[in-house]
Amino acid sequence: MTQTAWVLSLTQFYLGLGFMLFFLALELGLAWVLFVLRLRARRAGAPLLAYRFWARIYALALIIGFAASLPLLLQLGTLWPGFMDRAGEVAGPLLAMAILTTFLFKSCFLGAMLYGQRSLSDRAHTAVVGMVALGTSLTAWWIVVLLAWLQWPVGTTLTDNHYQITSWPELLGGVAPALFGVLVSGGLMLAATLMLSITAQRTRARPSDEGDRTVYSGGAWLLLVALILQIGMAGWLGRQLLPVQPARAAAVMPQWHSGPAERLSLLAWLDVSASRNAWVLTGPPMPRDWLPKAPSAAGGTANEVQGLNDLMGMRPPVWLTYASSRLAILLAGLLAVMALAAWWRGRRLGFEPDGLSASGRIGLRTMAWVALGLQVAGWGHLLVGSLPYAVYGTVTLREIGTVQALDTLWLVLGLQILVYGGLALGFRQLLGHTLRYGVVPVGRHRGRA
Repeated sequence: MTQTAWVLSLTQFYLGLGFMLFFLALELGLAWVLFVLRLRARRAGAPLLAYRFWARIYALALIIGFAASLPLLLQLGTLWPGFMDRAGEVAGPLLAMAILTTFLFKSCFLGAMLYGQRSLSDRAHTAVVGMVALGTSLTAWWIVVLLAWLQWPVGTTLTDNHYQITSWPELLGGVAPALFGVLVSGGLMLAATLMLSITAQRTRARPSDEGDRTVYSGGAWLLLVALILQIGMAGWLGRQLLPVQPARAAAVMPQWHSGPAERLSLLAWLDVSASRNAWVLTGPPMPRDWLPKAPSAAGGTANEVQGLNDLMGMRPPVWLTYASSRLAILLAGLLAVMALAAWWRGRRLGFEPDGLSASGRIGLRTMAWVALGLQVAGWGHLLVGSLPYAVYGTVTLREIGTVQALDTLWLVLGLQILVYGGLALGFRQLLGHTLRYGVVPVGRHRGRA
């Protein structure tokens, strides 16, 4: 597999995976937001107005996320034909469980959730919404377990170049709970910023209603909670992942030469060709239990770690790994400041959207893009930092790569960009249509809307 083919294949796969993960996270966050709104709607009418509007956006995110996930299944066979041969006994059951969960939970209950509100009692419809949220979470869980296993292949053994499962509890453990927490908190963050952004735009053209005020206050509080969860889960994930991935740890610090651990840099300009930092702003030392030991010090007590020079050929893209981690931290800090400002402003206004100034509305809309950038940087760091491995430490992407011609790879990448661009544009247009026209009222049935 040539370098160009490797880059093209990787770009295609990461583009599809990133698109799918974004809509999966958004879908996951909105599902639990809808469940909470439906619970609150049994005691007050305002959350029901918010629920009916956001149920349409959830359905839109679900459809586009499902459409984006289908090419990934095909790419496993076309871009990485050797993957299922090496890891099929692990990936096959996990993918099958994700598909089965999708059909059993979401497909069975989604129709009742979207169209059965007038035919079901309030309690039954609330239970249906909860089952949809549970099904969405289970689908995401199986996908996350597979992604976590690729980062740290626990609970399996490699025999004759084929992975076999030896312990399901270990396979479902590892970094999977922390990674799932990152996905859930990221989804809640995306949902909260989208709620605030759309509320700011809706109330610019018309007076707000009780539903808008419910969404404004709920979104502001949810964003703060989701940010705290995201920071905690990301720290937990790093605490588990860095000791077992020496190349990622060396790139994050960065540590160029094996030996005593260097201090963690806050910001640096990396001179990769000279294996040094051209400029660095030194930060605190890396916690010792976050550091992987160098092979020579594995059995000792010396605080030594492997350097990037000793990982030549098997290290990730240093610049991308380093920059993505710093960008994620920077965007998390920026979003935290903006979230606190939005919450403080909302408290002063009594969470009345009509009182927002023009700059306040721009700030709420900007937060949605900052949250999106944070998720792209965080998941990008996770994926790029594990290169060049498909299964970390054992199976490289070059071993399982495609033999397709470069012309074919270029053509497919161009078509993929067009398709995903069309899906993103369609999502934005339909979101704007829903924002402009709202929800069409439905007839009442036995006193229920």
